[in-house]
Amino acid sequence: MSNAIKFESPLNYFHGAFNKSSAPNGVFNDQIDCDLVIKEMSLSAHLNLRGDADDSHFCAAVAQALDVALPLQPGTYQRNGNISIYWLGPSEWLIVQEGGDPASLEAALRESLKGHISIVDVSGGQTCINLRGVAVATLLKKSSIYDFEGWDAATPNSGRVVQTTFAKASAAVSNRSDGSYDLVIRRSFADYVSQWLLDAGGEFGCRIEQG
Repeated sequence: MSNAIKFESPLNYFHGAFNKSSAPNGVFNDQIDCDLVIKEMSLSAHLNLRGDADDSHFCAAVAQALDVALPLQPGTYQRNGNISIYWLGPSEWLIVQEGGDPASLEAALRESLKGHISIVDVSGGQTCINLRGVAVATLLKKSSIYDFEGWDAATPNSGRVVQTTFAKASAAVSNRSDGSYDLVIRRSFADYVSQWLLDAGGEFGCRIEQG
């Protein structure tokens, strides 16, 4: 018996799926232009961090461990390379390292941080998807009552983030400098959100890709 463990992403069974009513039979999703593309990121490290934002030593230690400044302004995030830190509340942040190992990331933080803190590995319960294409703005209007168009444009290292309703589920939505949007969703909602996106994006042409 093999002892190998097979890891599958929450949207594994939707990779390659697409919906475009005008597509002729026998045409694959990479042979037709779609105005909405959903791309699931590779398995990543997701850590929930709690600490005192007014403690300069705490903020400096996070920055030293991750080489990313801790965002202190509500509704913002900071990014450097494959690590992003999202502001969730006055004393709470979500750290996402694309393709990272959560155990190594947590160990690096615990080595640097002292005092009253909390670090929880939530990697198994979440996934991150990216929405891109000319239909993204319309899709977001369909999915949420939040005014994403009111946001300032993101830079390569910072932008806006909000926890809000998304297609009757919930998501942490953030903008990118290329005009696309990242969504952090719960694993338990992954199938539902995928089905909803394929349906809502059908009028534009919509496909789901693997990161």
